[in-house]
Amino acid sequence: MQQAVLDVGARTRKAELVKWVCDYLRENSASKLTLRSLGDEFGLSPFYLQRVFTGVMGMSPRRYLEEYRLSDLRSRLSKGEPVLGALRSTGYSAQSWLYEDSRKRLGMTPATYRKGGEGTDVGYAIGDSSLGRLLVATTEHGVCSVKAGGGDDELLRALLREFPKARIAKSTRAVGYLASLRAHLEGQSVKFPLDVSGTNFQMRVWSALRSIPLGETRSYFEVAKMVGEPRAVRAVANACASNPVPLIIPCHRVIRKDGSLGGYGLGVGRKKALLKKERSLAASRRQDS
Repeated sequence: MQQAVLDVGARTRKAELVKWVCDYLRENSASKLTLRSLGDEFGLSPFYLQRVFTGVMGMSPRRYLEEYRLSDLRSRLSKGEPVLGALRSTGYSAQSWLYEDSRKRLGMTPATYRKGGEGTDVGYAIGDSSLGRLLVATTEHGVCSVKAGGGDDELLRALLREFPKARIAKSTRAVGYLASLRAHLEGQSVKFPLDVSGTNFQMRVWSALRSIPLGETRSYFEVAKMVGEPRAVRAVANACASNPVPLIIPCHRVIRKDGSLGGYGLGVGRKKALLKKERSLAASRRQDS
């Protein structure tokens, strides 16, 4: 019992330390921070600080800082802050570096993101599916949003909140993708070009989700291992929750370690129905082969 109490105390102290480090990283995010400078700030060896931080957060201090900087940059740009000023305020001194990889990091150039998607054409289509009413939205680059449930007005309002300054209208391209998504739900093999944005970690998680075979599931822990971050279980769950194109990126195939379903952006009922349908389709394929 005494050992258990000591263990709890040690975990509490480590959690408090990591909270202080996180606060420090956020407050000094525009500065040039290194693991050594962090260790000096907190009177710890860089190795120990890295190990404790990663053990609690599931990611390194450097990764945490990068995720925070990108989140801060998105917030500043969406509020209309000038691009160069926003880059400098968030610690990005090399403007060309962000622009070179802007599509991967932001889904569009910083200037476009700053305008809330202004100037971007987003087409959509709404129709029936085995999961109820379904909305598919696209840009010229591919599918950018999938929503399900509720009435048509509710689905459209959700799309407008997601792209507040884009030009949104019904689209024949989206009608085609909606038909393809219906076919996909019935087990047909369909490839969808995607136009989605996320952090580097989110993109890695979403890529891993697309590799989970039909009829199978993985735990959040298993997905964390797939992306090389076995302690980042909570971050994986957040990446699943942020998935803008569920059904195409199959976050419904991720469940809790104990086998329970966990949450799902389109509703746990739909998650259960999807998994049941996919198991049936996979079994039929095995019988036919």
